[in-house]
Amino acid sequence: MTGAELTIDLLAKHGVNEVFGYPGGAIMPIYDALYGAPVKHYLTRHEQGAGFAAVGFARSTGKLGVCFATSGPGATNLITALADAMMDSVPLLAITGQVPTAAIGSDAFQEIDVLGMSLSCTKHSYMVERPEDLAEILQEAMHLAQSGRPGPVLVDIPKDIQMAQVPFHPWLAADDYLPQLDLNQVAIANQLLSEAKRPVAYVGGGVQAADAQQQLMQFLDKTQMPAVSTLKALGSVLPDYEYNLGMLGMHGGQAANLAVQECDVLVCIGARFDDRVTGNLSKFAAKAKVIHLDIDAAEVGKRKPAKASLIADLKSSLPQLECFVTEQA
Repeated sequence: MTGAELTIDLLAKHGVNEVFGYPGGAIMPIYDALYGAPVKHYLTRHEQGAGFAAVGFARSTGKLGVCFATSGPGATNLITALADAMMDSVPLLAITGQVPTAAIGSDAFQEIDVLGMSLSCTKHSYMVERPEDLAEILQEAMHLAQSGRPGPVLVDIPKDIQMAQVPFHPWLAADDYLPQLDLNQVAIANQLLSEAKRPVAYVGGGVQAADAQQQLMQFLDKTQMPAVSTLKALGSVLPDYEYNLGMLGMHGGQAANLAVQECDVLVCIGARFDDRVTGNLSKFAAKAKVIHLDIDAAEVGKRKPAKASLIADLKSSLPQLECFVTEQA
């Protein structure tokens, strides 16, 4: 099969039934391959619209969002949507057409280095340089976008590779890498919680990204601590939870902000201490010792030092933390 046919075939085999895009010359072979495929294409008025439609699809379904764009201005129009997906940890795959490999570097019509442009706003960006690499790159990109902390991945495919006959070797599905809790850190967190007089749970968008609402509520029901939420976490804490104080931060409620300012232990669950939440960071929860729980080690301690750093998947780690808290409560 051609590279374009392989691209559509792999999307379908990985459960992608909807894609969003706007066609152009450099990605036309992939559009031709859509004919008769079990993948529905939604035509937008603009590539940025395709990117944001795919982001919205991923947010609302929890599935991988996929968008198509041609080379040059088509690819650059996706950048804002990629940045949005990166900031909000949304699983997104952007597939862009590129000028033929022989023309790369010659300032060809609608040639742009979208690989270089997108590196700062994606988990990873790929340029397919050989037809035999296409299958592995596409499958790796789909896995990367959805594993660990979700985010956007871009795959740039030159037009000649889309049209070339490509070999296909079935991909052996890889397990997600889910870091396990450091029990020494759990013990420190447990000690902090057992001594706390005014603990508060600071709930972020990582709870929804991990589909861990049930585990969060079990943790809160057991500990009975007040909970405050970021904008992306609204709905994670059930509205009928007695100690749900709502949204905190610049646009949050007074009760939520006062609770954080007066707490002695702040349990940060899948949040990143955004400036719209903290304001003056040196004065945010100034009396509190922080327990930070997140799958992304880069976020822990980045903005506010943590006394206990729990690097783990929330869905599997919250029940473990609950057990430790319950045993010592």
